[in-house]
Amino acid sequence: MVSETVIVALLVGLAAATGLLVGLRLGWRRAIEAGKTDATMATDHHDVGERLEMALDATGAAAWDADLVNNSCWWSDTFPRMLGFQDIPAMPPDFWETRLHPEDRDRVLAQIASHLAGESTSYVYEYRLRHEHGGWVWIAARGRATCDSTGRPVRYAGIMTDITEARRQEERLRASEERLLKIMETAPIALNVTTRDGRWLFCNAQSSRLMGRPRGELMNTHVPDLYADPADRLALLERLAQEGPFRDAEIRFRKPDGTVVWALSSWSVIEFDGVLALLTWLYDITDRKAAESALIRAREEAEQALADLREAQESLIQAETMASLGQLVAGVAHEINTPIGIGLTAASHIGEQADRLRDLFGQGQLRKSEFVEFLGELSESARLLVSNIDRAAALVQSFKQVAVDQSSGERRVFELGGYVSEVLFSLRPRLKRTHLTVEIDCAEGIMLDSYPGALSQVLTNLVINAIIHAYGDGGTGTIRITACLEPADRVRLDFADDGVGIAPEHLPKVFEPFFTTKRGQGGSGLGLHIVFNTVTGLLGGTVSVQSQPGQGTCFVIRLPREAPVAASALVSDAAMG
Repeated sequence: MVSETVIVALLVGLAAATGLLVGLRLGWRRAIEAGKTDATMATDHHDVGERLEMALDATGAAAWDADLVNNSCWWSDTFPRMLGFQDIPAMPPDFWETRLHPEDRDRVLAQIASHLAGESTSYVYEYRLRHEHGGWVWIAARGRATCDSTGRPVRYAGIMTDITEARRQEERLRASEERLLKIMETAPIALNVTTRDGRWLFCNAQSSRLMGRPRGELMNTHVPDLYADPADRLALLERLAQEGPFRDAEIRFRKPDGTVVWALSSWSVIEFDGVLALLTWLYDITDRKAAESALIRAREEAEQALADLREAQESLIQAETMASLGQLVAGVAHEINTPIGIGLTAASHIGEQADRLRDLFGQGQLRKSEFVEFLGELSESARLLVSNIDRAAALVQSFKQVAVDQSSGERRVFELGGYVSEVLFSLRPRLKRTHLTVEIDCAEGIMLDSYPGALSQVLTNLVINAIIHAYGDGGTGTIRITACLEPADRVRLDFADDGVGIAPEHLPKVFEPFFTTKRGQGGSGLGLHIVFNTVTGLLGGTVSVQSQPGQGTCFVIRLPREAPVAASALVSDAAMG
């Protein structure tokens, strides 16, 4: 449809041109009645004609005046120019009718016939005329017939306006509206236009699907009734009033079956058919919210599983530590049996020889040589007793210190080199069953204020790891432990072996829990993990590994000479305070 503005402009032009045409005809009549000469009339006719052409040109219109009695018709010069003619062509009475569009012909001729029959006082219609260069020109025509005293129509005149461009704009607008409507209808996002008091003005198909209601039912539903909580809408209206348009609000709607739908909404204010309205876009995020809830539940379950795993891991680490301590006890017990056995044998020998000497003395058969021999054996046996009892005492003392350190986890000041030697001395029973030698190169006087039990656990695990993985069954080689001071009051401890080394693909995983290449062959996968956690945790240091296949492995441990305060100690101090 032609816009109201265009129609108003056409009507103004029509009124002006029609007025000039009527004025022209009246001028003719008045000239005849006054008895003017043909020359005078011609002059007046020329002046009025010029004014008419100027008016028609100014309004983009053309005029006609048809003589129904004589079957003749007059057209203004603007009419052929409207049809694309450069010069005025011959225009017989049927000039206009032959150029009518076939689809408009019957309708337009019927309207003219109806008006000439007196069925209307005037007529207005639109049609198409063929353009001289091809195509069609849309015309808006308005006219009126003049009748004689008997009521017979003798003339009819009117004005024509080219509305081709207006029709094109109208078609473009209609097509644009249709495309926009189609886009809105097929959009995956719900589009709603409502009033503040909750009345519907427009909604698309997605709105109907989102709300779970037919469109007719939805349009008749009070908007607040669709919300899971009507107070949410009031809060959003308040936000719109304070902030202006926004597009990040999450809203819950309730379907007729009671299920809740989540939507991400955008809000703004528009004028719709002269009414100030709310424009809302709703994007269905129900699946996303369900996934978020599932993700939260999964995260909580994962966190609980992780806590359970850590608890189990701590239990396994504790069990591994106690198993290591148990192996130490068994090894030391086996090692102590040897000096105790030798001492027991020496003591038994002394007893037997003393009993024999007593019998000889009682019988008066004791010779000086036998007494001297007895004294010699007694001296040797005493020496054996003392040396083996000292050896047993040293083993017990070493075991006692290491075992107490590992089990208690107490912090104290100790000398690094001497303590490393004690730990390795306690591991002698395990090392004696191998073909390995251990060399220690530790600078003297390196004092640590740290946790010796934790360090003992680290060294023990590194020795056991080397025995199992670096040399395998029956392997020979040398383990070297070196220690030195570094800047910033730190100590570097290198534990190196000349064994088989570690494959490049395994190197990044050696500190991971339960990673082992000797599953079922003495490897638990926790030894080096305990080393890493103990060094980086309680001892406050760092540990790294360097290895090449066939060239051995070196663990580099860097420790502060004064270990950080353990969390348990902080809690204890706080409790005492």
